[in-house]
Amino acid sequence: MSENNNRKANKKRTSNESFLDKIKRKEEDQRLKNSRELKVLSKSTLNKRLLFVMIFFVLLFMGLALYLVYFQLFKAKSIASNDNNRRNWINEDTIARGKILDRNDNVLAYSDYDQNGNQYRHYNYGKASSTVTGYNSKTYGKTGIEKTFNKWLLNLKDENMSNFRKMVVTNDVGNDLHLTIDQNIQNLTYNYMSDHVGAAVVMNPKTGEILAMVSNPTFDPNNIDANWDNLIANNNGPLVNRTTTGLYRPGSTFKIVTANAMLESNIDENYEDTGSELIQNFEIKNFDGLTFGNLDLRKAFMYSSNTYFAAKTNEMGKETLANMTDRYMFNKTYPFDLEKYDSIIPYKELNQVDLAMTGFGYGKSQVTPLHMAMVTSTVANGGVMMQPRLVKTITDKEGKELYEAKEEKLSIVTSQRRANNIRDMMVDVVNEGTGKAAYIDGIQVAGKTGTTDKSNGFIDAWFVGFAPAYDPQIAIAIVVEDAADTGGVTVAPIARNLMRDIFNQVRLD
Repeated sequence: MSENNNRKANKKRTSNESFLDKIKRKEEDQRLKNSRELKVLSKSTLNKRLLFVMIFFVLLFMGLALYLVYFQLFKAKSIASNDNNRRNWINEDTIARGKILDRNDNVLAYSDYDQNGNQYRHYNYGKASSTVTGYNSKTYGKTGIEKTFNKWLLNLKDENMSNFRKMVVTNDVGNDLHLTIDQNIQNLTYNYMSDHVGAAVVMNPKTGEILAMVSNPTFDPNNIDANWDNLIANNNGPLVNRTTTGLYRPGSTFKIVTANAMLESNIDENYEDTGSELIQNFEIKNFDGLTFGNLDLRKAFMYSSNTYFAAKTNEMGKETLANMTDRYMFNKTYPFDLEKYDSIIPYKELNQVDLAMTGFGYGKSQVTPLHMAMVTSTVANGGVMMQPRLVKTITDKEGKELYEAKEEKLSIVTSQRRANNIRDMMVDVVNEGTGKAAYIDGIQVAGKTGTTDKSNGFIDAWFVGFAPAYDPQIAIAIVVEDAADTGGVTVAPIARNLMRDIFNQVRLD
């Protein structure tokens, strides 16, 4: 009995142990399974992380490679030629910078050496020519012709020359620039502008050659480093070249363009000037509240009626005026030998009133004195606008000509017949109208005055013109900022004296 009980007990223990073993085996199997799954999961997570890191670095290197390509294609050239790039001076210190001369071989700028052997730039005409020459400073960079023709002056124009060739070829003397400027005319222009804040441009309307460019106040490039703090503290901006980067409303000088559009559109030229024109409930008046009565285009141009040109521009419409200004190179760019701004008329922003005011040179129009000289020259040249140019030729150290600028037509603006109609009206302005102060005995002048009110209570005063009217040799554009009176009173006498002295004192080619 006892033995049977022991066998039953052993069998039960064996059975219990077997059950426990099964449970343990299951637990072990589950643990192993979980371990394998964990290892697989860990490996998968690790692979994903490694893949993410790899993709990140691939994208990083691709971005760097793309940036280097972009930099080389679009940025490298501008940075290499930047005035503030100090590495450029390593080359410049070993090269005698070329001379800058006027059309008559008067030396405007040349290089010399101080007692320590350091090269410096000397300007023979200082302030009188600084608008054209600009300055050349190791500290403050370059402006003017010194900047735009820097590589020519250093004879570094071949940007693709190999380093080996640079080591073999001796390059210690730069090239000389021969400008279209006549220093005699430049001096006269500077003298007449020296008491005014503004700008003046004199050009040959038949060739596009610039004979003089003066922005005032200006600076002496011989002392640019010593006077820098005073120059940048001057509120009148002596370092700004107003001839090419000064943007002004053209005032009534723009009526040259509007008159041209009217002649082509064949609209009715008659108008009753009551001194006021109402457009979109906005009242437009003549300058100083004048009233002119019955007008045609000739009289309206001669007496400079704002209401007339506002009404006629409104009648012509935006498309007609835009077509004409497009040919006069507004809202377009064109090449020039100095840095410049392009003249703009933002037609998309103009409502009906803005457009009417644009017709007499107000509104949102902005022009440079250079561009107004080009507009005036177009009339003088029978309706053809010539490409303006400042550099005539470039020669190497042996005097061999490397470059010669060619006369180029920039735009065929209008017919000679219509240009002559505008010329005759400009003659009337000087003989009988608002520009009588520009009259010169023995020389027929064609001109147009302009005056624009400013928010500070002052005015900008203009005169543009050319002479002799029937065989033009010079065209001019002059603007005086914050003038005491109108263009006819303030600027027309300056233009008269300048043109008279040019014809009396300078031999024109």
